[in-house]
Amino acid sequence: MGDRPATVPVSIWGPFAGYGTRGRHVSWLINDQGAQADALHDIVAARFERREIPEASVAPVKLVRQGVLVDTRPYFLIRRGLTTAGLYVARFGKDLFVSQVTYFKGPISTMRILIVVAMSLFAVLYPVILNQASGQVSASLFGGFGDSLGSLMLLACCLGPFYLMNWLALGILVLFSGYKYLTDKDILAALRVPPNEFDIDDTVALEKSVEQTVREALDAVGIEQRLMPQAAEYGFRRRLI
Repeated sequence: MGDRPATVPVSIWGPFAGYGTRGRHVSWLINDQGAQADALHDIVAARFERREIPEASVAPVKLVRQGVLVDTRPYFLIRRGLTTAGLYVARFGKDLFVSQVTYFKGPISTMRILIVVAMSLFAVLYPVILNQASGQVSASLFGGFGDSLGSLMLLACCLGPFYLMNWLALGILVLFSGYKYLTDKDILAALRVPPNEFDIDDTVALEKSVEQTVREALDAVGIEQRLMPQAAEYGFRRRLI
């Protein structure tokens, strides 16, 4: 919990890569209470075990900044369902610093999966069907081939542009997925959907539980709760929508 964090040679991703999209981020600076940082950190860990947030897991994790020769910081990661709350308690000079951030990793959309599957099938089957239609026209060169030629023209003229657009869309999807993996460590980001009302309720409950745990720990080390006023807002609002 000291002022000089440890460093690592290199880190490809940011500290919360893989946890989804950032939601609320709030912090508090409590004057002249920096000496209590270690004690508060230990009591917060004990309080999490005693509180037993429903269906939540709590783990101390050292998160790493993105870059070269970057610092690491000890966080509590509280994960419940699709939401992860990160809690950082540290000394900042003579003061005590508390930071809480929320990340949400949206669920995979069944509809988006079906659309991608349909696009992939169309990309694979269209050339096969077109070749079969061409073969039928070639076999009918000396007979009546009006129906076969009409089918071939329909496939080539009407579905051909859609075929090219389909491949373009798939290419963009692959590039976007690769970009999201390199930046956010989430190759399936394009298939995820924003939080619904149930997700927001669960996230608000988790945020308040984490915040209240810190308040109880403040009492235990002799720091008044009023020095850490309640956050002005909870949940996602427009940050994830």
